[in-house]
Order: sequence, then structure tokens, then C-alpha cells
Amino acid sequence: MNADKTASPPSSLVSLTTILSLFSALALLILAISFSRRILPPSSSRRTLVLGTWHLFDFLIHTFFEGSFIYHSLCSYTALAAPSPDYPHPASLPANPTAIWLGHRNRSYGAKHSNYPTALLWREYALADYRWAGADPTVVSIELLTVLVAGPLAAYICYLLSLRRPTSAQQTRKWLLMIVLATGEIYGGFMTFAPEWLTGCANLETEGLMHLWVYLVFFNGLWVVLPGWVIWEAWGEVRGVFDRVAEEGHREERKRR
Repeated sequence: MNADKTASPPSSLVSLTTILSLFSALALLILAISFSRRILPPSSSRRTLVLGTWHLFDFLIHTFFEGSFIYHSLCSYTALAAPSPDYPHPASLPANPTAIWLGHRNRSYGAKHSNYPTALLWREYALADYRWAGADPTVVSIELLTVLVAGPLAAYICYLLSLRRPTSAQQTRKWLLMIVLATGEIYGGFMTFAPEWLTGCANLETEGLMHLWVYLVFFNGLWVVLPGWVIWEAWGEVRGVFDRVAEEGHREERKRR
């Protein structure tokens, strides 16, 4: 655990920022539920409503929350003094003092250098995982794909779910893209936390109710459990198609006899 993280407030502390951060996530969920009910066909099953809500919520989180993280990782910084032979100033995170982020040796990037409301949200989450206060190369690389690819893909899936009379091709595309997105979500989560697991969780808060169990376990667990369920449902649909094709083949074979 680095010095900056050690200086953070106790992990059991619930501050106003904590409450506002949780409320903002809840507000996006309520928006996703409300809007999905408007755009989905009236005859939609409960499963379709859950799928629509999840993918819309996924899009909103990736676009607005994680999009703001990318912004702060690329645009929010503090200028540092010129490096000297005896002290190379960090350009990224304190844990990696010799890294040069975006080619600027004399800048330190990340949400910790901004007072925007979105920066305060990430500084709050950084009490659980300090990498999100700065510009960790692994996290930023994953989040670039998440914001630029996963977010739009989730929105497109919502569009496919909203179609009143989808064609066979659109139905197939919908389920295949759900599998692609869900697999990417699980893989992204693994690649985010695997480096920490392999290095002793130096940047993670491993104690406390709020930051360990709510921020790290619960919120990140959502992007494992729900994508896993989506893959299961999509597999059932794909298997059903192959079963029907096989049954049609058997019928044709019986007719020839």
C-alpha cells in the first residue's frame, strides 16, 4: 500500500461524497429501468426487460462514469518540477515513479488532480482501488476499450431489443453481440484485477465494509454475475436454433425414406 493511499480516510468512513456517488449510480439505474420500459415492446417478457435494463445501465455507466475517468486520465494533471538527477519526478502514479505518461515527464495525471464532480467520484472509488486516482496504464487501456467499444455496443443491443418485429438476422445478431459484450466485460474485469492479485493487492483496500465489500466486491461483481447470466441465456437461444435446424434435418431425412 503506497503512502498516498495510506493517508486516505479510514475505509469504514461514509462521507457525503460516498452518499452522492452511490446516489448517482442509483440514479442511472432508475433511468435505465424507466427508459427501457419506454423503448421495449409492450409485450416484452420479464427476461427481455431485465436484458434491456442491464444493457442500458451498462451503456450509461460506461459512457458517463468511465468516460469521465478516461477524460481525467488524459486531461487532468498537475505540472511537476523539472526532474533532477537525484529525483525523477513521477509522470503517472507514485507506484511507478519513472513512467512517462503521454510523453510528459513533468506531469502527473488523473482524477486526483481535479475538483470536478466526476473527479470527486473517482477519488472516492480510489479509496478502494488507488489506481483510479491516477492514470494507471493497464486500467486506462482497458477503459478505453470499455468506453469506445463496449458502451456503443451495449447501446446497439438496446436498439435490437427495442425492435417490434426483428428479422431473423437481427435476432441472431442480438444474441451473438450479447455474448461478445458479456465475454468482454468478464475478461476486462479479470485483466483489471489480475495484476493486483499477482502483486499482493498493493493498491486495493482489503478491509472495511464500504470500500471492500460495496465498491470492490459488489459493484465489480455485478459485471461478472450479470454478464455470466447473459451468456447463459444467449447460449440457450443459440442452442435452440441449432436444435431446430437439426430437427428440420431429421424431418427431411425421414421424408426421403
